[in-house]
Order: sequence, then C-alpha cells, then structure tokens
Amino acid sequence: MYARMRAEHGPVIPVELEPGVNGWLVTDYTTLISWSRDTTTFGHDARLWKDFREGRIDADAAVLPMMAPRANALFVDGAEHQRYRRAITDSLGAVGSDRLTEVTERYANGLIDEFCERGQADVLNEYARMLPLLVINELFGFDRDQGVRFVEAMRNLWLGVDAEKSNAEAERALSEVVTAKHREPGDDVTTRLIQHRAALSDEEVIMQLLLVVAAANEPTANLINAGVREVLADPNVAEGRAPSPTALADIVDRVLWQDPPITNYPVLYPRVDVPLGGGRTIEAGSPILLGFAASNRFFLEENAEQLAESRNRAHVAWGAGPHRCPAREEATTMTIVALRTLLERLPGLRVAVPPQDLRWHLSALSWIPVTLPVQFSPQSPLTPTPVEGTPWTASDSHPETSAHRAPTSGKSPLSSLSNFLVRLMRGS
Repeated sequence: MYARMRAEHGPVIPVELEPGVNGWLVTDYTTLISWSRDTTTFGHDARLWKDFREGRIDADAAVLPMMAPRANALFVDGAEHQRYRRAITDSLGAVGSDRLTEVTERYANGLIDEFCERGQADVLNEYARMLPLLVINELFGFDRDQGVRFVEAMRNLWLGVDAEKSNAEAERALSEVVTAKHREPGDDVTTRLIQHRAALSDEEVIMQLLLVVAAANEPTANLINAGVREVLADPNVAEGRAPSPTALADIVDRVLWQDPPITNYPVLYPRVDVPLGGGRTIEAGSPILLGFAASNRFFLEENAEQLAESRNRAHVAWGAGPHRCPAREEATTMTIVALRTLLERLPGLRVAVPPQDLRWHLSALSWIPVTLPVQFSPQSPLTPTPVEGTPWTASDSHPETSAHRAPTSGKSPLSSLSNFLVRLMRGS
C-alpha cells in the first residue's frame, strides 16, 4: 500500500488521518531523519497545528488525544523540551539495568506459570501485553487498580477507540498516582519525577507519566509480540535450539527494522511553508506523521546489498533527532528478557495458526494482531518464591473512578488481571 502511494505521490504523501483531519506522511528514511533534526524548520510543539489552533478539528476526533498540545517532552521544543527530557532520563536511569532485568524476569515467569500446563496460550494477550504492565507498574509505583485502568485507557487511545473518554480516564488514574506519592513517597520513577530538580508541577509530572508509561506499555507489547513471531519463524527454534542472547539482540534489531512497534508517529509541524517540488507545498502548521515502518522498509529494499554484509542498527523505529525515544534501552531489555524467558520455559513453542489466519488491529499509528495463539509442550510451573519489591495496595480512588468498564464484546484480555495480580504478588 505504501509503495502504491509513493508511486502516485512521491515519498511525502498527503493523507487523511481520519475524516476531516488532514496531514502528510513521510515514507523516506533520509527525509524523516533530516526533518526530525531540523529544529529550525520543524517542531513537535502541537501548538503549531494550524487546523487545531483555528478550531477546525472536532473535539471528539479519535487522533486528538495523541496529537493535541500537552506539557510533556514529546510535544514541546527547545529549553522546555530539555527540562522535561532531563527529568525523564534521570528518573528512568535510576532504575538500573540489573533491577529492570530482575523485575522483568520475575513477572515473565509468573505469567508463564499461569498457562504453561495447558500447552497452549494467547501469547499476545496473556504475556506480551501483560508483562510491560506488570513491570512498569512496579517500577513506577502504581497500585493494581491504577495500572489496569491506565493501560486499558491507553490501549484504546492507540487504537482510536472512545478517545475522549479514554484520555480522561488515563489522566485521572495518573493524577491519583501522583497524589498518593506526595502522601507516601517511594523508591519509584513517579516519586523521582516529583522530587526532580527540574521542579515539575503536578500537572507536568502527570504529563510526563502519560508519555513514558504509555510508550512503555502498548508499544513494548507490540515489540515483544513481533519478536515472538520473528523468532518462531526461524526453523532452528522449531527444532528446539533457542537463540543465544546475542542472536536475540540481532532478532530484535531485525524486528525494529521490519516491523517497528509504532507505525506512523509522532508528528512534526513545519513552522514555514515547505515546498516539495512539482508545485506541491506543505503549509506551515500541517501535521506530518513520521512513517517509521515505511521509511525503514524502503531503506532496506534500496540498500539490501550493503546491509546484508554487516549488522546495522540505524533504523528509525525509535525516532530521530532531539525527540528520539529516551527509553529505547529499557524497551529493548524488556523485550529480550521476555523472549529469552519464554523460549527457555516452553519447549516446542510454535504459532498455532498460519500467518494468513491472524486477525489484525489497524490504526493510523500502529498495527498488531488481535491474538497470537501458540502451542508448546506442557510444562510444570516454577516453584513459587516470595515476591520482593513494593507490594501493590488497594486504590484510594473514589469507587466511581475505579469502576471497571464492562467490555463491549467478548472477554477483555485484562478483565481478570486484578485477581491475577493478587495471586502473583502473594506468590500463590
């Protein structure tokens, strides 16, 4: 589809993000990097968005919560951006690689224990989507209710479902977290953001959490899911030979080139009109989606011979320029640990359906299967061990804000998470 659009329009394509919301899509690797680094001509500040500023975007537009102005590091530029980004990188960096690995391994094994005796599972909804939630919730000091509500709301935002309500619920859950951490600080990322020398207001802390935790949950789940599919396509794995840690790192890099967890996001806004040639111009204030998936793919095709000769990590899956993802190392670590633990625990792991039978969620920002059914040789759970770390407690929020939404169809993959978390935290 991208190839057909490029053939008609060139590498920078006029698109309709949804009815009434127009913009552009960059599908050229060099252009994407160049524009992301050109902070004079382009900005991430959504206050530059002309149609939004002039009232031409409906308040209930599904893309609005992912594009409207926010006081966080993704949506501002210059000194303001540096202040927010420093608070984020300092607070995340204090976690440390060893602790991140330990927490990820612990929860990965706990999740696998829940389905390992069955010989089959939905590895996306029972593992890939659950693992980042559990890890991030502990490291950021959320209680289980706040974590469940937040991740459900953010997943709906990524998929463009009930955007206005989902955005309000996500912010409400984070507000409760910040209030709780003022009352009882802890050894967690949220407390460190509150106490950082950048002196963030509570609203600014909430906005940084909205950015970081959202990016750590759904996109990391997408990356783990894509990694599982890539690993299981390797015939050596099917024969029972699990990849080495180095090989797993190479596999994750390959996924980031070929199947990045974010397809078309974030957004740039030109400060001035940008001529494209052929009489076309991107007007100042027009949103430009960064097409990570297409840019990577066409670059691979155009440079296949050179890239085949050497390992290359120059993909744009993490973005480019000053707004490049600050948590890329953490996401990569979680993904490699998730893949290694799954392959070590479940001999004979294989996808249970042909690739063409998978059903997909597709939005302007990402694509991911609805489920990823797998089969394997049934295994016994690991011997339960005491779970260290800060235990989750019941939420102090008012019942009206904590009520679980009834699913609109079928069983939500998170519908039984609260009970599961209690069992997991008790080591039972």
